[in-house]
This record gives sequence, structure tokens and C-alpha cells, in this order.
Amino acid sequence: MAGVTRPMSQMRKLETKEALFRARKRILKYLVLGYLKQEGFFHTADTFASEAALTGEYEVCDNIDLDIILQDYCSYYLIRFNKQPQFCRKVEERAPRRPQTRKTRERTEPLVSAEECVKDEVDLPSTFTVTKLLKDEQTIQSIPAVDRKPLAGFLSHASHDKKQLVELLYQDIIRPTGVTWDDVKGLASAKSLLMESVVYPVRYPEVFTGLLEPWRGVLLHGPPGTGKTMLARAVAGESCCTFFNVSCSTIVNKWRGETEKIIKVLFEMASYYSPSIIFMDEIETLASDRSSPGEHEASRRLKAQLLTEIDGIGGREGIIFILANSNMPWDIDPAMLRRLEKRIYIPLPEFKTREELFQKYLTAKNVELFPKVDFKELASKTEGYSGSDIKLVCKEALMSTVRKLLPSMSVKGHVASRKDRLDLSEILTAIEKTKPVSKNLTKRHVEWQNEMGCS
Repeated sequence: MAGVTRPMSQMRKLETKEALFRARKRILKYLVLGYLKQEGFFHTADTFASEAALTGEYEVCDNIDLDIILQDYCSYYLIRFNKQPQFCRKVEERAPRRPQTRKTRERTEPLVSAEECVKDEVDLPSTFTVTKLLKDEQTIQSIPAVDRKPLAGFLSHASHDKKQLVELLYQDIIRPTGVTWDDVKGLASAKSLLMESVVYPVRYPEVFTGLLEPWRGVLLHGPPGTGKTMLARAVAGESCCTFFNVSCSTIVNKWRGETEKIIKVLFEMASYYSPSIIFMDEIETLASDRSSPGEHEASRRLKAQLLTEIDGIGGREGIIFILANSNMPWDIDPAMLRRLEKRIYIPLPEFKTREELFQKYLTAKNVELFPKVDFKELASKTEGYSGSDIKLVCKEALMSTVRKLLPSMSVKGHVASRKDRLDLSEILTAIEKTKPVSKNLTKRHVEWQNEMGCS
């Protein structure tokens, strides 16, 4: 009969209870994740999401969070029991155990004769080593501020909209990747200028005061593939600063006024986590010349806000340094160039640098050169090549040996133990196939550096 409801079986009841239990556990996890993000504990939230295996399949509803649930429960408990619920209790502190003195030992320990003391005597070392338990100030300063300062302190009085912007910008903070000055071949003058501009003011702030206050910004310009981004990564690793990697996708927003808010919050975060570096790759896309035809109002407002924040009229604490890269510095707005006080030209690699690059890429563990290759000969044949072009040449030469092995590769475990054997003819063939991209751009960069540079 249609109107008769059959009772659920025992197994069905158990499955229903287990499904409800799993649903409650899932809801709790997502509520905790939402609360952590709301309070600014983004690193903890990422760790929790990975450990709890949470995916983007679910999200907390707009009108629900842990704070609302707690308030509703407190109201219910007050109506039901006429008192506020107690969630936490103070842990009782145990009395510290005092070390035994001579008098207390005499009271507690039995008397022992001198002969027994000689028998039970323990050999003590003649010297002792005292280890310093507290870290000195220099070691503490070597830890980036993003690892020392909790984000909750910055978000203590922030609105909900501002917290969302902070969460967006926090993802652009890059931890040190292990790149050092030694990983950047050549460019000795550029390294020295970056040390003076970024690293030394952070290490010795008492020296860079008054007229010697730190530079506000540095522009690295040159043909593509010359190592500008690699220099920025080395600066991030050597300076122990908070490194913000800013791009158009982060700053530009389709809603009116949101872009200016993002820029303002970016500089507030950089001040909170100072000393900080704000890295802008391809800065001509963000700060192009405002006198160019077809300039949109939104683009003008973006540049005006960016220029105002860099000047810092309101006065912010700590060091905020702007590091910018550009392949077309002649398209940058003059007001932005004035704020980028150091404008450094990154040239194509010289003969010795090209030799070092070939030696770096072709002396790997899985590469065998036969017969012995003269790197100076390779460097002489690649004049006008950038560092990226040389890397592409080495990749093409290795790929020529792999192409011969691809048809016979059937077992996956065979690939890990292989060793590529390179011949000089294969490298020369790769040089002939790979044409330099940046060779014809050098002249214009040199002319611009002679006219507008400051290094």
C-alpha cells in the first residue's frame, strides 16, 4: 500500500547515523578553516586544510561562522539554565620543584660514611662546556618578519573587506627559495649595487640615516633573458626581507576603487612586515607613461595611488623597498622613474660569463661530454646570446640525444638511471638551430641608460 511507511532496518539506521556523523565532522572542519582565514591565520589554515584533506568542493555559507554559532548557543544556554556556559577553564599551575640544598639533603638523606663515599665516587670531567641557550639579536633579525609577526596582529581592527584583501596579498609573499649571489653568473656591478641598496641598509640601519637613508627603489632593465628575475630571487634570499611578488592579476580589479584599496593595503602590510621588498616584474604594464594616447581613467587612478604610496607622505615605519624589472624602460612614466632612484642596466653576458653558463649546464651529473668540450669555443660562438638563450641551447643539445632513445623506451624505471652522452657536434648543431632573441635590443637599452640611467 502506498500510504504505509515501512520501518527502517537496523543496518539502514546505522548507515544513516554514520552519514550524519561524517557530515557533522565535515561541517566542523570547514567552520574551523573559515574561522582561521577570517582571523588571518592563513599559514595555519593551509596546513589544516592539507592535514584534514579539505578540498574546494564545499565552502561555509555567508551567514554562518563559528562566532555566530557560539553566540546562538550562549543565548540558548542562558534561557535554558539561566547562566552563561563555561567552555574553557584555567589550568592549575603546579608549584615548581625547588632544588635540594645542603640542609634539605641532610634531613632527607641518611648519613654515609667516608669509606662508602670513596667507593661510590663518580668520575667527573675536568672541563665543562657552557652552551648559550638564548639566540643573539643578530640571529633573530636574520629571521624574516613574516615568520616572527603573526598576521592576527595586523587584522585586529580590520574590516571584513580588508581581511579579504589581506588574504589575497598574503599569497604573494614568497619565502626564500635558496637562490644566492653565486647562482647568478657574472653581473658583478649589478650585485654590488643591489647589496648597497637593499642588503646593507637592512644589516646596518645605524649607518644609513639622514642623507644616507636607504634608496626607495631600483629598476633593473635590459634585454629579455639576461637574469633580472634571477637577481630579484637572489635579493629575496640574501636580504632576509619580506618579499612581495606583485603582478597585474593581484592589483588590478574590475570594481571601481578596489585597485586603489589593494595598493594601499599592500603598502600597509609591507610596513607591518618591514623590512620589505615589493617586486614588480614588467613594471611598464603597471606604470606606463600617462601622457600616452588612450589612457583610461582607471589606469590613471592606479598609477596615482601607486606613486602616492611610494612617496609615503603619511610616514610609515620600517624600510619598504621597490624592486622593478622592465624590458622596455622607455615606456615607464617619468614620475615612477624619479621614485626608482637607481636604474641599473643588465647587459647580455660577456665571454667569461657565457663560458661559466655552459660549464654550469653541461657538467651536471647525468651529462657526459665526449670528447672533452672546450667551453671557450662555445662561448666564442654564442656572442649576443642571453643567459636564457644559452640554457635553451644546452636543452636542445640534450634533447637531441633523448630523441634517439625515445622509440626504445618501454620501461619507466629505465629513465631514472640513464646518463646522456653529448658530443661537440650536437652542441654546435643546437647553437645553429637556436637564434638569439635579445641581440638587436642591446643598442636601445645602452642609449636609454646613457640618457636616463643612474647606477
